[in-house]
Amino acid sequence: VKYRAAPMFTLHQINAFEDNGFLVMDMCCGDDGEIIGDFTLENLRRESVQEMDEFYNSLCRNLPRRYVLPLNVDEQTPLDQNLVTLSYCKATATKTKPGEVYVTHEELHGDELLQYGGLEFPQINYNKHNGKPYRYFYACGFGHVFADSLLKMDVRTKELKVWRYPGLYPSEPVFVASPKAAEEDDGVVLSVIITPRKEKSTFLLVLDAKTFTELGRAEVPVNIPCGTHGVFNEMG
Repeated sequence: VKYRAAPMFTLHQINAFEDNGFLVMDMCCGDDGEIIGDFTLENLRRESVQEMDEFYNSLCRNLPRRYVLPLNVDEQTPLDQNLVTLSYCKATATKTKPGEVYVTHEELHGDELLQYGGLEFPQINYNKHNGKPYRYFYACGFGHVFADSLLKMDVRTKELKVWRYPGLYPSEPVFVASPKAAEEDDGVVLSVIITPRKEKSTFLLVLDAKTFTELGRAEVPVNIPCGTHGVFNEMG
């Protein structure tokens, strides 16, 4: 079976799982892939605020989307009707001809996300929910060229929680579960925060994963470069 959809571009997948004969795939998606060629040193070294604003405004915004692929499609599957029967999914899948299914996505966000510039670098509670049904993911919001906020998204309700401070730029959030966690978001979210301000130091931010409120900062008296992917290594 071939699955077709409107053109889109994705760098990072949020999660994917099977449910009752369907493959549910959640991804950060944009409408084009030009961003791959946009992040050049020439563009990132633009000196004026106006030039950087123009560059940012030209970029495609990546947003969370859900695609649902029916796995049991055969000769008996009817044509031209939505095959997705999962009650919590608004994505569609339609058999258009023998051996071919056309899918449309569901937006996994509300309008509020747009004011934070879309998102990238998603993370979930991997130890418990990787490849399984889940409810929450964490990501960086891109209100400008570099990530300038941390986001928590509820994929069921589309509710958004935000951590954001002017002049502070977070790395990809990393979820760390509490030792005896009973719920999916019982734990903390870690992110390395950098800033170009000379009077401010780099620090490791610790957020309560459930409320998304700040628990603390571990400051270090050294400069740390802008990073992307990070991991938490449990020692001992």
